[in-house]
Amino acid sequence: MVALLVSLRWRQLGHQLGRNPWMIVSLIISGMIALGLLTALAAGLVALRIAAPDAAVRTLVLVGAGIVLVWWIGSIVVSVDDSLAPERFALLPVTARAMLPGLVVAGATTIGGIGTTVALLLMLVGWSVSPLALVAALILIPLALATCVLGARVVSGLLAGWLAGRRTRDLVITLGVLLVACSGLLINVLVRAFARLSDPTAVLPAIADAAGWTPLGAVFGVPAALAQGDLLAAGLRLLIALATAAALWFAARGLLAARLVAPIQSRGGGRVRSGGLLDRILPATAIGAIAARTLRYATRDPRQVINTVMMLLLPALLIGVALMNGRGEGSLALGPGTILIPSINALLIGTILQLGIAYDNDAIALHIHTGVPGRADRAGRLLGFGIIAVPVTLVLCVAASVIAGRIDLLPASLGAALGLGAAAAGIGVWVGAFLPGRAPAPEANPFGRGSSGGVQSMVAMMIITPLSLVIGGPAFGLAIAAIWTPWLGWLSLALGVVCGGLAAWGGAVLGGRILERRWPEVLTEVASEA
Repeated sequence: MVALLVSLRWRQLGHQLGRNPWMIVSLIISGMIALGLLTALAAGLVALRIAAPDAAVRTLVLVGAGIVLVWWIGSIVVSVDDSLAPERFALLPVTARAMLPGLVVAGATTIGGIGTTVALLLMLVGWSVSPLALVAALILIPLALATCVLGARVVSGLLAGWLAGRRTRDLVITLGVLLVACSGLLINVLVRAFARLSDPTAVLPAIADAAGWTPLGAVFGVPAALAQGDLLAAGLRLLIALATAAALWFAARGLLAARLVAPIQSRGGGRVRSGGLLDRILPATAIGAIAARTLRYATRDPRQVINTVMMLLLPALLIGVALMNGRGEGSLALGPGTILIPSINALLIGTILQLGIAYDNDAIALHIHTGVPGRADRAGRLLGFGIIAVPVTLVLCVAASVIAGRIDLLPASLGAALGLGAAAAGIGVWVGAFLPGRAPAPEANPFGRGSSGGVQSMVAMMIITPLSLVIGGPAFGLAIAAIWTPWLGWLSLALGVVCGGLAAWGGAVLGGRILERRWPEVLTEVASEA
């Protein structure tokens, strides 16, 4: 059963790679990024091993506990896309006792599991401060990996029923996005709080020692205690680590057995209401219908709700970081350059519209079967997204001008944001016609395969960014000049609206022509497995 489940998972991956060549390139790039992170980890451990051996041991305990915690929390996100979910085996004559070892090994041999194993092996560099600690750490690598995988299965199993509801999944996903997006700001807060302690160096040993007695870090606390010559503490921590793994094993087996006989089915979000006012406002044409559908998806589809949240959150985070770093003259005031921060959303706008067809997945076939003109598809997506993006941009520009204490620069802020944003939108719908990108399938995990848009999205970004700067650059430049000559802000606003509007119109026309020639190819690309 172990070999069967492991080979099944890898055959599924091979099947996906065979159907989607872009995924091969994406996998290679992801591997290179992971290799870079592992190299940085190795370099840091070598430096600590040479310069501060005692600090290296404590750091390893915290790093190890962090790895386990990431596995456990991350299981909430990836469990939706579990290709070996128990429900898939509910009709087969298998038992939890027979399946669990295979599921654990299959989880440990995923790309994430292999990366974790490599990280645990690299941590041996730090454990080499003591031969006894080095041997213990090497022997305990399987136990550490089992703790990661089993804990992930238990957490996902406990929350499976709760996450089966559509609204609950959407809430968890949205909160997850907020947490991930704010992680940099939270780290900044923690670092500043840590730096303000009277003796920061005395806190690290206490935290590391406490982590070594928890289920998360006990397996790493064993070699740490041996490195310090404390055999009693090492023995007690070993008992905690073994008890944790045993408890997780039995809990995972019980949850697996329950799901095999009573499969958990995903539930919808309830009754879908009619458009009402939305349908009456928008024109009764193909463009209006596509715009209305775009608006509905923006509020109901968690994949696109994330985009709307990020448009509000990204500028706010930049302002928050600037405030924390004390770049302003007062507690609530920043420099006049703050008015340019809303323009950062141009990066998001271009990518969101470029991935519009990818979000539809195989449902885009309806446009082909009903003969929707490519220009109508492009213009409808622009109109629907613009109804959301323009008010958001107005709010952000007003807020940025107020925070900067320069309300007279509001026209300049609007000119820069609207100019770059509209240019990126027009280029995005044009590029999306020949580089539709990848997106998680409907009802799939928004953080699952394809959540980054794939390699096509990276290539599209390299096209969208420079062209947006060329088209929206004059309005942005005038907005900068308006900081010293405010009346130029009105010229920036006029130029941004005109140039951005022309870019949006041109993107819809050119993108529509490309779509009408490439509908079959586009359908094949977005409907293939991510």
